[in-house]
Amino acid sequence: MLGTYVYAPEHVTDGMRPAMMFVVVPLATLTGLCMWKQAAFRALLSRSSRRDAVAPR
Repeated sequence: MLGTYVYAPEHVTDGMRPAMMFVVVPLATLTGLCMWKQAAFRALLSRSSRRDAVAPR
């Protein structure tokens, strides 16, 4: 979709502008952030699951 938005004529991309601004760009940003910090997210999730598995005495 990004390639179409960049290389298509302007009259074709006018309808795509809101979708790009509010859906595609934020989704791509969140996906990139999750891939970048994947190790930190896994460590955080495993720490919380280990804490839940151990019952307090």
